[in-house]
Parts: sequence; structure tokens; C-alpha cells
Amino acid sequence: MRRSQPARNIAHYGIRSFCDYITDDARKHGSSFYADLERLELAVTARPPYMHTARLFQLTAWKRND
Repeated sequence: MRRSQPARNIAHYGIRSFCDYITDDARKHGSSFYADLERLELAVTARPPYMHTARLFQLTAWKRND
């Protein structure tokens, strides 16, 4: 007999995979820096190994109603 899970569509995301490791503060003042950083973070947020090595992580799920 299989035990029913209380949630569905469980996902794991890594947050802040790169930002905290950039030590060049002058670069952070560039006009496109944060747009480029956001694209990079979103590209790797759910991909190993980045989701496991990020500074923070987030688990998301939907509560089952059945």
C-alpha cells in the first residue's frame, strides 16, 4: 500500500547562487549588472548543483485537496 503524500508538485529552488560571491563592488554599480545577475540566477535556480549550493533555498508545494 502506498502512503498518500500531503502535497503535490513539490519543487526545490536555490536562491542567491552567485550574488554573495561577487566581491567586485564597483561592478555592482553598473547599469546592467542586476538585470544580468537576475537572468543568471533564474537560469540556474532549479538546476543541480546550483540548487544545492545556493546560499538560500526554497521548497514549494501545493496542498492536496483530495
